Amino acid sequence: MRITFVCDTMDSGGAERVISSLANSFSDFGHEISIIMLAKRASGSFYKLSDKIRLIGLTTNLSKDPSFLRKSRLLKKQILDIRPDVVISFLSYVCIYTWWSLHGTRIPYIVSERNDPNSRGKIKQFLLNISFKKSSGCVFQTDDAKDWYRNICGNKSIVISNPVNLSFIPNQCPVPKKQVLYVGRYSEQKNCQLLIKTFLKFHERHPDYCLMMYGDGFLESELVSLVKESKAEEYIKIKKSSKTWQEDEFDSSLFVLPSRYEGMPNVLAEALCLGIPSISTDCPIGGPKELKKIFPELLMLCENENLDSMENAMEKALLVKRQKFDIPKELDKTYIANKWLDFIQGAIKRE
Repeated sequence: MRITFVCDTMDSGGAERVISSLANSFSDFGHEISIIMLAKRASGSFYKLSDKIRLIGLTTNLSKDPSFLRKSRLLKKQILDIRPDVVISFLSYVCIYTWWSLHGTRIPYIVSERNDPNSRGKIKQFLLNISFKKSSGCVFQTDDAKDWYRNICGNKSIVISNPVNLSFIPNQCPVPKKQVLYVGRYSEQKNCQLLIKTFLKFHERHPDYCLMMYGDGFLESELVSLVKESKAEEYIKIKKSSKTWQEDEFDSSLFVLPSRYEGMPNVLAEALCLGIPSISTDCPIGGPKELKKIFPELLMLCENENLDSMENAMEKALLVKRQKFDIPKELDKTYIANKWLDFIQGAIKRE
């Protein structure tokens, strides 16, 4: 099959990680894969891609970012040139562009919800609902998300977890270093302020622990200021995103995800597969709750946006025994890729 992905960029985000994993797996299976990036800033891929995969920056050579209509026309022309059997779009605004561009072409397209629809504005979600309704298939990460769209997608939807790809595999269960770990964006969604404030209280009882944070985002300077105002620079470190965090920090004592909302958080799944006792907010639209079913002992959920609940969970998690490295079948990349391919073939037949 000729399979084309449409995305924003191939930066270091969770959706991009999933696209890279699926694209590489599909390519290994012998399919012809293209990835079209819509953002003008798009350049290359943060994650390693097979040399057989064609990576296309739709607007990178333009002097300025084009209007919605012009970008849609460019996307339509690019897709028609590729002549794919199916198009798969990730992220909300990308799904809207894909629907608009493919209208009248009879090319099947699949949309994928990667976050909480309740977090969006009404107009954007209205347009997204149309793109989902007109699609050939809808892929969700959680049962809660699928249920949210039940009256829009009908019987052409499925829940498929994100595949876990580890860049480092420990050969033994390590002695944990006294460190709490966070990996993710520095954004309002991730609510890193809550983690820092919680850790400041946690540190009062555990002064030998530090907090290590890896990420990028527009709130980085605000977080740095919060740490400085708290005189906590010695034991709270805010770093840039890292491709090697798994190898560097796999022996952390705890992993914490403080998000206000999530789809299926990749870094949480990766930390759990590395065997790190983890804490996450029980946030919409149910990703951490889904991972709790797979890792019932290793993952603790706390109340969303509740400092005391997170602090209590961190205290309890210190008593959880670290586990050996393991990627369960539900998160195995080959198993996930085959589920996608089965769904893609069904979507094509429906057209």
